[in-house]
Amino acid sequence: MAITTTISQAELARVGVTAYQGKTYRISLAYKNTATLTANSTVAQWDALKLSGNGYADATGTIAAGSYNATTARYELPQIAVTFTASGGNWIYDTLYVVITDGGTSTLHSLVVENPTVTLVDGGSITYRVVLNTND
Repeated sequence: MAITTTISQAELARVGVTAYQGKTYRISLAYKNTATLTANSTVAQWDALKLSGNGYADATGTIAAGSYNATTARYELPQIAVTFTASGGNWIYDTLYVVITDGGTSTLHSLVVENPTVTLVDGGSITYRVVLNTND
């Protein structure tokens, strides 16, 4: 006997709105090197490895409203495009991490691990596109 469960579009939207819409995000770069941090490490642990100097600044903002996409069968939030530009020296990093803050509580959302390590030269820029979705 087969059992199939399908989550409604309205429930996917409710979860997406509850989890993301109107919350703030912070996208940061870190140089983990040989540290053994993971997606289950704390925000404070990741922040201890965050880049600083040479024009570095986190990307921050508020997550806008999304919509249900029938083609992909998921509730999609608008893509977040962030550009980082080194200024005054090179940046060396190997991890991008996303933090979502809701009501004063910050939670590590996800990681993007670069391999090999990235060296962003002085004056160089790199753009990342972060996608937040709620899937069935």
